[in-house]
Parts: sequence; structure tokens; C-alpha cells
Amino acid sequence: MEKQIVIELSEKFRKGLINRRDFIQKVILSTGSVVAAGHTLSQMGFEVGLIQEAKAQGGGDIIIEEVTYPSANQMIRGYLAKPAQGGPFPTMIVIHEIFGLSDFIKDVARLFARRGYLALAPCLSEGNCADDLPDGKHAQWMLDTLQSGEARVPLDEQDKLIAGFNWLAQRSDVDPTHIGSVGFCWGGARSFTLATRLENLWTALVFYGSTPPLAELDTIKAPVLALYGGLDNASPTSITGRAAETARAMRDAKTGPKIFEWEIYNQAPHGFFADRETKTVAVTRAALIAKDLMFDFLDRQYDRP
Repeated sequence: MEKQIVIELSEKFRKGLINRRDFIQKVILSTGSVVAAGHTLSQMGFEVGLIQEAKAQGGGDIIIEEVTYPSANQMIRGYLAKPAQGGPFPTMIVIHEIFGLSDFIKDVARLFARRGYLALAPCLSEGNCADDLPDGKHAQWMLDTLQSGEARVPLDEQDKLIAGFNWLAQRSDVDPTHIGSVGFCWGGARSFTLATRLENLWTALVFYGSTPPLAELDTIKAPVLALYGGLDNASPTSITGRAAETARAMRDAKTGPKIFEWEIYNQAPHGFFADRETKTVAVTRAALIAKDLMFDFLDRQYDRP
């Protein structure tokens, strides 16, 4: 039914019965999201310019919600952003840094919403979730991880994320077949780890996050994109230092090679995607390139069997 509607719209557009802008907006509404509209237009053979214009429509109005969802014996707070119209949407779980649910992480969620995604940023911190300083538990975890080179994420934190995934999958505005994760540093390790726990995770994006124990990579089914700063500590057990080893392990996994794409931005420091002064997504060269690569990666995975 959805495809037939788009075919009818395309015929009207080609005959000049509706203008370019109305055609794009109606296709977005018919397919449910900016992302789906772009793929539909591509499959129907429309010009690249029209497809890019459809994707640019994601800069429109978005809705922000403060939400909670159940996990074990507690309620997890979260920040949710989504487009004002359409749905169900491809969805991303945005996992914060060690600093908690910061303004930067909320800006990342809004970035995804403007591009046609629903984004949930859950609070995994035990503090007030607003630019927290690292508590003792998380700070010690970071030290242990940097010394060993392996991200051993506590099970209770993994379970909070899995509960969030399950909660999202039940929502009518979420496309349950396209729920992925993205995390930064502390959260990057959790995004990578989530891929080892959820066989139906759509994608996992890892910004300068540590790698789980290599033996656990065998269970991963989701495509993984990992982005690192070249000026990050490059010792053999550091986040960037283990990038090549991680790539080899993903390629040589006992269960078969995994989809793993990775980039190191030579002049970028750790945390390069965040502007610490404005508490928003950075506009540096590395951040802009990484942002484009991130959305290109997601686009390429959208129709993957």
C-alpha cells in the first residue's frame, strides 16, 4: 500500500500535477521517515539531487520528551527526540560519556531527530544525570579498562540498555527492525558491548570507545562503525592503540567475518565529536567528516538483509 501511494505520487510529480516540495513532503509522510523516503526515492531511480533534498527535510521540527522506562527494580530516565511528523522511525540509543546525560548528548539526540530518527538517550549514571562528574565506580572502571585494554561493562548497565531496547521496540513510533546504538568514550564501550548481547541490534556506532573482550566479538551480528582520535593515547592497551587489533578480531571471528568499518582521525583528540565550551556537537573538520560518515554508514545498512 505504501509503495503504491509513492508510485502514484511520483506519477503526479512527473506530470507536473504537484510541485517538487509537496512531492518530497508527501513521500516522507507516506514512507514514515526521512530515511525511508530517501531509500524509496533511490530505489525508484530518482536523481541524486532529489534524494539529498528529501534527506535535508530532516532539519524540520522535532519533538522532545522526558521519558522513563522500567529496568529490573527501577525506572530509567531518558531524553527522547524525534521528528514532529511521520513514523515509525529508525531509532538510535544514544549512550552518554562518563559525565552523565549531558547537554552534548542531548544535542546528539536532536541531531538524529533532525535527520529522521527517533533517538533515546538513557541516563545510566547514579547521579542527577546532568553533566555529572565521574563517580568513583565509573572512574575506577575507566582506569581498569585503560590498563587492561578490555571493556568489561557491568551487567547491570548492560541490562539497563537492553531494557531500553525492548521498551523502544514496543513503541508505535519506532521501527523495531531498525534500532541501533551510538556511544561516546564510556558510552562507546557500552555501544560496542550491546552488540555482543543483542543479536537483533541494527547497528552499533562506537566513538572512541574501548573494545569488549575479543572472544565476545564472535556473537556480534550488527554492523559496527568505530571512529577514533589519532591524538588519543596510542599505547597498545589504549582505545586507539587497539583499533587495528579489534579490526583483525572482527575479521577473523570464529563465527565468520563481521561488518566492521573504522577510521582514525590523525589530528583529532579523544572526545573530538564534542565541543566542551558550547556543550554541543563539534564543528571541527574531524567531527564534520565523522558525522557524514556516520549517516552514510547508517544509510548503507538500512536495506541490509
